[in-house]
Amino acid sequence: RKELSSVPLSEVKFPKIVYMIVDKNSELEIKLIKDYPNWEFLPNEDLNRKTIEIFFDLKKAKTVCKKEKKVIKVPNTDIFRIASPVLISRGISRIVSEDKLIAL
Repeated sequence: RKELSSVPLSEVKFPKIVYMIVDKNSELEIKLIKDYPNWEFLPNEDLNRKTIEIFFDLKKAKTVCKKEKKVIKVPNTDIFRIASPVLISRGISRIVSEDKLIAL
């Protein structure tokens, strides 16, 4: 099991730049936690939470990105702290990174 699932956003030290996958209209790609095999051990109520995914490596983001989507660069990672109330209002309560599940 990963370190008891999610880490609060306030405790996360992001790299200077991260990458995200969006659709062609620049809408966020929203997935459920159950779509990630690494987190399938979580309880059912957590598996149905909405998430957005971030990548620390551009190559990794591009390998996951499908043809109809695109990778965007997020040069200011403070945006996650600033936009967290908006994300929560849309039902997004977690950010998935390569090794962490981050709670908003």
